Amino acid sequence: MNEGRIDAAVWDAFQLLANETRLKILYALWNAPEWTATFTELKEAVGMRDSGQFQYHLNELSGTFVRKTDGGYTHLAGGIALYRAMLGSVTGPESVASIPLDTTCSTCGVPLMLQYEHQVFDARCPDCEETASNAPFLRGGLENRSNEDRATAFDAWTRRLVALLRDGVCPWCASTVTHDFSAVEGDGTGSEGDEIHITHTCDRCGGFLRTTPVENVIDHPAVVAFCYDRGLDGTAIPHWEAAEYAAEETRLVSDDPVEVRITIRLAGDELTLSLDEEMRVRDVEG
Repeated sequence: MNEGRIDAAVWDAFQLLANETRLKILYALWNAPEWTATFTELKEAVGMRDSGQFQYHLNELSGTFVRKTDGGYTHLAGGIALYRAMLGSVTGPESVASIPLDTTCSTCGVPLMLQYEHQVFDARCPDCEETASNAPFLRGGLENRSNEDRATAFDAWTRRLVALLRDGVCPWCASTVTHDFSAVEGDGTGSEGDEIHITHTCDRCGGFLRTTPVENVIDHPAVVAFCYDRGLDGTAIPHWEAAEYAAEETRLVSDDPVEVRITIRLAGDELTLSLDEEMRVRDVEG
C-alpha cells in the first residue's frame, strides 16, 4: 500500500470540501429524493446564477463524492458515507447518565455500568474500573431511545463491528484487517491466570478495536447450538457478559503459529474451540 499516495488523495478530498458552493451542492443532493437531482435543480437549490462556474464545481466533486447519471447527478458511496458520519457524530446528546447493567464484574462482583464518554460506550466496573466491553458509538444512536434500548443498540452495534473485524473487513473503510494477540496479567505467557486480548487493526485507515477471544466465537454455529441445547440463546448474550462463560478457560496455546483455545462451560458441560491467527475456528471439541 502506497501510504504517500493515499495521504495525498485524502488531502485532495478535504480540499474539495473547503468551498461553500461545493458543500451546498453536496447538501442539496443529500436532501434530494433518492440522492439524485438534475443540473437545474441543484443550481436552483444552491442559488448560483453562473452556469459555467456551477458546472466547474460539479466537475470538481465528480469522481470523489458525486457521479453524473442519465437523469442528472447523484452521490457516490463516499459522499453518502460522509453525510452519515456527520449526521451521526454532530447531532444527538453529547453524554448520557451511566446505565446500570445486569452483569457483575468478573474481578470484584460489583454490577457493571455502561458509561458514555467521547462517543465511546464502556461496560465498566465502577469500583475496580475493569472494562468488559467497549466500542465507538455515535451520538445519533442515543436519540429517541430509553437507557435499556441504548444498551441493546450498543450491543447490536458491537456485534457487527466484531463480526466484520474478525472476518477481516474494516467496518469503517472496508479494507483488510490485521489481528494481534497478546496475553496480559499473570505471567504474560498465555498460561492460567493470563487474560488474552485481540487487537483488530485496519491496514488502511488504522481503525482498531480490542476484543476477547470469546467475543469472536460467541456467534459460531457450534457455540450457538451448544447454548441452545442447554436452554440459552447464545445470540442474545451481550458482549460484556460473554467473558463470564470463558474468561477463566481461555489460553494462548501457541504464538507461532497462533492458537487460542477457548473452553465454554454451561450446565456442567464443556465446548472447546481452537482459534488461529486468521480468526478461523480450526477445531471444535465437545
